[in-house]
Formats: sequence, structure tokens, C-alpha cells
Amino acid sequence: MSKTPKHLLVFMLAGFVVFGLFTLAGCKKNVPAPATTTVEKEKPPVALSDDLLYAVLGKADADKSGAADIQIGEDAVTVNYHYYLNKERAFNRTFGPHIAPKIRELYAKVKEIDTVYFDVSVTDLGVEVWKPRLHFAVNRKMIEETDWTKLLDDDFFQVVTDLKTFD
Repeated sequence: MSKTPKHLLVFMLAGFVVFGLFTLAGCKKNVPAPATTTVEKEKPPVALSDDLLYAVLGKADADKSGAADIQIGEDAVTVNYHYYLNKERAFNRTFGPHIAPKIRELYAKVKEIDTVYFDVSVTDLGVEVWKPRLHFAVNRKMIEETDWTKLLDDDFFQVVTDLKTFD
């Protein structure tokens, strides 16, 4: 039988002890990982502000339709909206599909909003004179009960409330 130096036996014994500790640490009960769900957590409410309304509706400028002025009241929001016309755009056919997705997004993002009044003025591109064309209101109940594909069609003016036109 060959003689092994004592220090080599000590290193081997230490190695077995370390190996045993790691083995015991790795031997947990087979507990399944918590199941992940695809349920989306509810997003926190977004605070109503001019910046948010401009971000959703767009801000009117020299060649772009959008909100020109926004008034946030206690019970409602009033939006003065500028809509550019040109020879190829008929207001009654194009305004509903233009504004409806913006209204839908606004109500989806801001849960605290109920009634929004729109005062719409129109002009031709390159013309600085804005003419009042339309006033209407939307509210949360209408948004929740409306089929949005209908809103995006020519029925937009039959769906909104408090409709007044100016020619």
C-alpha cells in the first residue's frame, strides 16, 4: 500500500466536503416555478392635462389640423379644433374618419374624462381665415356604447350629440 502525504488527504477531504455542500444546496424540493399569466395589469390612470390632450388630438399649426385651444373645466373639456380643407377633401366625408380615432384614443387613455365639446373651424390650406363650421359633444357613455366602425363611416354626425353646424 502506498503512502499518501497527509496534506493531500486533507485537500481531498476538503474537496469532498465542499462537493457535498454544493450538492445539498442544489437538492431543493422540485417546486414548479410560478405560472406566468398573460393577464395585462391595469395601467394607472393618466392625469388630464393640456399636454395630454394636445398629444392625442394634435396641435394645430400652419399646415396641420389639430387642437388650437383647449379649456379644461370641472365638468367638461372644450376643444377649439382647426381642420384644414382642400379641394380634394369634402368635410362631411373626411372629418369623421379624421377625428374619431383621436376621440377613441382620448377616452381610452383618460378614464376621468366624461364630456368633451368640440368647436370646429375650417379653412383652406394657405388661408389664414378660420370659419366656424361645427359644434358637437361626445361623452363617455356614448363612447362605450358606440360601434366605432360606425363612427369611422359617414354616420359620425348621427352619433355625436349637441350637433350644430354653421355654413
